[in-house]
Amino acid sequence: MSFGAPQYLNLLFLLPLAVLLFWLILRYITKIRTQFQMEQVERFSHLSTRFRYVRLTFLFVLASGSLILAVAEPQFELKREEDIYKKINVVFLLDTSLSMRARDIAPSRIDRARQEIQNFILHRNENIGQIGLINFAGSSVILSYLTEDAQNIVFYLDYLEADLRPTFGTDIGGGFKNALLLLEKEQEIDEGLRPEDFTFILISDGEDHGESLQEAVQKAIQLHVRTYTVGLGTETGAYIPIGERDGHTVFLVDEEGDRLLATFDENTLRSVAIRTGGRYYRSHTGTELYKNLNEILWNERKVIGTRTVTEKTPLYYWFIVTSFAALAIFFID
Repeated sequence: MSFGAPQYLNLLFLLPLAVLLFWLILRYITKIRTQFQMEQVERFSHLSTRFRYVRLTFLFVLASGSLILAVAEPQFELKREEDIYKKINVVFLLDTSLSMRARDIAPSRIDRARQEIQNFILHRNENIGQIGLINFAGSSVILSYLTEDAQNIVFYLDYLEADLRPTFGTDIGGGFKNALLLLEKEQEIDEGLRPEDFTFILISDGEDHGESLQEAVQKAIQLHVRTYTVGLGTETGAYIPIGERDGHTVFLVDEEGDRLLATFDENTLRSVAIRTGGRYYRSHTGTELYKNLNEILWNERKVIGTRTVTEKTPLYYWFIVTSFAALAIFFID
């Protein structure tokens, strides 16, 4: 047992003074009894026997001592071994193409992805090191290089929400190439970083109209960078809103004026995950995304050592109960 505030234990040294005071009173009353008749003494005090003094002294010491021990915050310590995991550097590749505006997932594919990533980042566990963010549509942009500042990533996620400009095309390969470029730049800054220290998380509806994906995936395979993919969308798909007009939603149409349907293609995402040693996840409603991201981190954990962890259980309430019980008996007696 240990104490959180051991300085209060010094108060225990005052208890002998209390005991001494009680016994001085006892001797004084005993002296009086030798001079007067017992009946006269009992009229002045109900403390009539030596045993009663001893009992009350014990109760006083028990109550005071227990209260002092409670204030000193007694704790029961249990030591155990805990694994130490290497921190994971996560790079998000987020599809921001027009098809991600489809609302088959509320409020939309892109908004649900953005919200779940933000929630994941703000509540990330200690195993996450730094985070990077890349968006891609017809072209790709590195929005944030690796950073431990969660608010920096949140800022760019909010920027994506505010940026309503339509971006045509979906080039997953372009986003992948930028992720590899980010990796190279970070290695130039920190020579201790290795490609396997990075984990790519690709979030998309799977539609790829680019031509550079296979080359980028092959390079990721050579560097041993695992990529986990998360597919957002439903089998039925949904029309693509691009704005509002006269209070009505305007949808994207083709040359003949027919609405274009945003479909979902998991084949590309599944292939990327399997080939790079990652795993493919399907998010039908978007609410599974947060759970998927945490499962990815669980799979990526690497033990690099152990540490001794001390768990402390507070015991003060037992001493408080003892103190009040002793005081109650003291005043009732």
